[in-house]
Amino acid sequence: MKYATAYSRVASLVVLLCYGLVRHAGAAGALDPELTFQAGDQKITFKRSELLKRSDVETVSVANDVAYPGRAMSYKAVRATALFDGLKVADDAVIQFRCLDGFAAPISKERLLNKQPDKSLAYIAIEEADKPWPAMKPGGMSAGPFYLVWMKPEASFIGPEEWPYQVVAFEVKGTLEKLYPNIFPDAKLKPTSPVRQGFAIFTKNCFACHTLNGAGAAEVGPDLNVPMNPTEYFQKTALRKLIRDPQSLRHFPRSRMSAFPQEVLSEHELDHLIAYLEHMAKRKVNK
Repeated sequence: MKYATAYSRVASLVVLLCYGLVRHAGAAGALDPELTFQAGDQKITFKRSELLKRSDVETVSVANDVAYPGRAMSYKAVRATALFDGLKVADDAVIQFRCLDGFAAPISKERLLNKQPDKSLAYIAIEEADKPWPAMKPGGMSAGPFYLVWMKPEASFIGPEEWPYQVVAFEVKGTLEKLYPNIFPDAKLKPTSPVRQGFAIFTKNCFACHTLNGAGAAEVGPDLNVPMNPTEYFQKTALRKLIRDPQSLRHFPRSRMSAFPQEVLSEHELDHLIAYLEHMAKRKVNK
């Protein structure tokens, strides 16, 4: 009986040891996150450990970090253009990023893949497992494991929504108009019209968080046209205040909407954005 009990205990210990090894192996895999780049049937996946071993890893410094406002940060990073090598990217293609929290939007291909040193240069910052970045908010998560940062962001007027953090994938898609025709203003409008200029501002600053007419990949903010457009339920002065500083209009500490001060969005640009929203209020697509 004693031998049977002892054997049973040994067997239990073996089972527990094996279970622990399996869990440890699973955890080790989870601790080596992946970043995916895809264009049609082409797909390239990089593990964090692989990226950090590349010969083109650089140490880059960001003076005014978007994820860490008011802080200067230093990162191990690889030029974004290098990670797109081998993928076919058509001239009129749209590149869309996707993040862990559902933040997803198209990003300017020309900016992201720029190689000219006199313009902004995009880098994929990589959070080292043994040197984690600080939490973006107390008790929260860091911007890692992968974060799109820019050198000389002012050279190409890079906005705060073009610094996605916790990125998991980049995907090359069709043209913006083919993908999301329902966000486009009336084709009869002249390129110089305030509405068309407002549309460009919308795709750069708003489309990363908001859908419009149900179109888009974002899962962060509400749709900006259906069932109601903000210009239909906000007075214009209140809407301007909301865009400038959301917390100045309604106190909501957990709101994820960024503020857009004048150095990011000028008064004329804000006028054009509101003109676009007013125009789209008359172009609702009911689903």
